[in-house]
Amino acid sequence: DGSSTEPVTIPLTRPVFRKDRTPEEWAQLSDSYRVKYGAQSKLKSRELVTISMTNQQADTSYYGVMQVGTPPQPYTVVLDTGSADLWISSASCARCAQQTTGNLFQENESSTFQQVSGTLDVSYGSGRAAGALGRDVVTMGGFQIADQVFGVATQVSNSFLTGNLSGLMGLGFESLASTGATPWWQRASSAWTNPQMYRNTRGASGDDEPGGQFTMGGTNSSLYNGEINYTSLTRAQYWTIPMTSLGLVNGESISLSGSTANAAIDTGTTLIGGPSSVLDQFYAQIPGATRGSSLDPNLEDYYLIPCDTNAQAALTFGGVTYTMTASDLIGGSYSNGACLGAFFSLNLGSGSSPIPSSSSFPTWVVGSAFLKNVYTVFQASPAAVGFATLKEDVQSFGPLGVAGFAIDSNGNSNGTIIRAAATRSVSSSGWMSAVLLVASGAVTAALYL
Repeated sequence: DGSSTEPVTIPLTRPVFRKDRTPEEWAQLSDSYRVKYGAQSKLKSRELVTISMTNQQADTSYYGVMQVGTPPQPYTVVLDTGSADLWISSASCARCAQQTTGNLFQENESSTFQQVSGTLDVSYGSGRAAGALGRDVVTMGGFQIADQVFGVATQVSNSFLTGNLSGLMGLGFESLASTGATPWWQRASSAWTNPQMYRNTRGASGDDEPGGQFTMGGTNSSLYNGEINYTSLTRAQYWTIPMTSLGLVNGESISLSGSTANAAIDTGTTLIGGPSSVLDQFYAQIPGATRGSSLDPNLEDYYLIPCDTNAQAALTFGGVTYTMTASDLIGGSYSNGACLGAFFSLNLGSGSSPIPSSSSFPTWVVGSAFLKNVYTVFQASPAAVGFATLKEDVQSFGPLGVAGFAIDSNGNSNGTIIRAAATRSVSSSGWMSAVLLVASGAVTAALYL
């Protein structure tokens, strides 16, 4: 379906991640992860918990620009590997116009738009979008799908859209799509010869910051050492692979098996959620660690650790153990020298709906707190996620991260990657590694985080 086989890059944007949330906001955040992965909300009166979507999206969103219709119009959308639907807000959505300054889709202004039978009704941890379905030309970074089915949202939850956002592009698999439409990336990947999605975080400035690049068109071995170690997906829905152990460097390693090992690798998440039975053992190894509920009932899903801890987490995938820096073990601030740990209690399969030991459904959600420490590859066929160790001596590069590469304001590029590298630095806004989407043994896309 794609019209080009040349590599292209589009710039990404992300809101600055806030670590100074209130206990109520932290409770809402952990609950949003739980609902995103199909579990019931733990908050009995969610309407009583006030949290702006800007704060939530500072944890979960990276934005890119796509073009829709004839003539093409630009729309800024969230890129999310934890979902699979594509939708943009309709001009007839009054609430959308009150929330965002982003473009709203007007069906009658595109000569190629067609209505499609069916409806859009998709829920996320932080809100819901509903409306009709349509078919039109959708282009990102020069890759064009002439008849992509997407949702035209006429109803969007309060504060779901902020800033310049117009909608969301899911990067999960078709089996996860509530509309039943094949995701844009799966269709476009037929034309991707060796694409990548790079992302590198710059210094924070205001509410948003440059979020790096989404590159479709080539790998970058200058960013990692050795070979990429692939682990097969348990099921091509979420990007879920077995995590066989969790522990601390120079500490005890906790073995995981069955459903307790299933980890969804989610670029739309910052923290790492998992079963409290495992995390109790994990945090017991960190001096001064305690359950958050001992200080505030709103922090029941979290653990508090000393802000100056030197503990380093170690996660094992495919027989290889990868280390997180001590600074990445800090998920947020609290008070009096105590910080929230980056691992929090998710318990997706607890209570009245336990996940069977043979299930492929994820019990862990692994976000950028870990991913910023590795070079990550998402491979579509055969379905797998790969990790490699990052190089420590990669060099700095230009303002868009790719030397000799031109990108305009709508995300169109001149199409050829000459070289790419990054300066490794850790700050409050974070630094993340390369993440790639791969199709049929060739790299499909990479996200440099």
